[in-house]
Amino acid sequence: MHKSQEWRLDMKWSNRGHEFDKSWKQIESRKRVYLFGAGEYGELVWRTLNKTVGICGFLDNDQSKQKGVYCSLPVYAPGEVNPKDRDKCIVLCISPNTRKEVIFQLMQAGFIYNENMFTMESYISIYYAYALQKVYFPSVSFLPSTRCNLNCEACLNFTPYMKKFDERPWEQIKEDVDLFFKAVDDIMLFHISGGEPMLYPRMIELVEYIGSRYRQKIHVLKTVTNGTVLPKEKLLQTLKKHNVVLTVDDYREAVPDSKDTFDRLILTLEKLGVSYEINKVDEWIDLAPLTTHHESWSEERLGKKFDGCHVPWQELRGGKLYSCNYSSYAIVAGLSKENPADSYDLRSYRPQQARELMEFRMGYNERGYVEFCKNCSGYVDLNPNKVQPAKQGERRR
Repeated sequence: MHKSQEWRLDMKWSNRGHEFDKSWKQIESRKRVYLFGAGEYGELVWRTLNKTVGICGFLDNDQSKQKGVYCSLPVYAPGEVNPKDRDKCIVLCISPNTRKEVIFQLMQAGFIYNENMFTMESYISIYYAYALQKVYFPSVSFLPSTRCNLNCEACLNFTPYMKKFDERPWEQIKEDVDLFFKAVDDIMLFHISGGEPMLYPRMIELVEYIGSRYRQKIHVLKTVTNGTVLPKEKLLQTLKKHNVVLTVDDYREAVPDSKDTFDRLILTLEKLGVSYEINKVDEWIDLAPLTTHHESWSEERLGKKFDGCHVPWQELRGGKLYSCNYSSYAIVAGLSKENPADSYDLRSYRPQQARELMEFRMGYNERGYVEFCKNCSGYVDLNPNKVQPAKQGERRR
């Protein structure tokens, strides 16, 4: 790989609605597609594209998967695809948090980012916008309420800094959901977050509203719980009805009093047949909103930081999409100012703006960064502040 090869982009709009024209020409010319990652993401991408795109097989670094079959397609070693073959390209179907090493691995082999190697988010989003004139979103974060029973010191929702919990009116929440799905044709992951969603009093109604009206547009519908509260059985039955995956955070080490509740919750989920996954991590990052100050940085430097973050989420709130969900959370918590350049107003969206909306979801905006970049230590790729997960502290509000 040449040291000059760059896989990051300038995310400041310069040709709105046409930022991916060159990438589309590459995608259109490369008819033989290989999906890197014979796993959950690979299957999701295969299900999305297999009827319209010529998917030839999977690639995987796991030798136990190589020469096998996945989703009825052969699995190859990455080296079996030649980067000089002008009709072939690779789509990375692995987590945004773990793909950095694979990107550099493929670059060293001679692949070029956004030419014959694409992330799943960019490939599908570009394909939908250009080939189908539709809008595809990799994910979105939706918070009906910031109410939470914990006070984690490094909460990425900045709960300790909130003077009061934010719980938006029900009519506004329904309007947000309707606006979103009026603009977006398909989404890989719609995530109902918080706060603690199991404490939101209209959670059953929200899941029912989304599930009954828009479930066919959502590949994966998820919500989350901190594992310290036991949801009502009716809510869990509603999650099961609409095939919602419940992510159960394991905070038993940081919150030892929750052990009994956590165990009871898992047993209840098993008994009711609710889809769930347990999330236990060794460390968190602290965005350090009170100790990080980049107000003196140039716009160019802030732009490089914003792109280097690779934050995989945007938030839907108040009829708008926010470029960075953590920036949006900081606004709600009173830690950052709201700048109109950092959001996209869905209330004025028109179908002919499909490419523009796709570009915004892929990270483009008017400045190439967001206001909170001036007071944030950055997401996983950049953040040196590693802390104990769910460590409880004093309320700072």
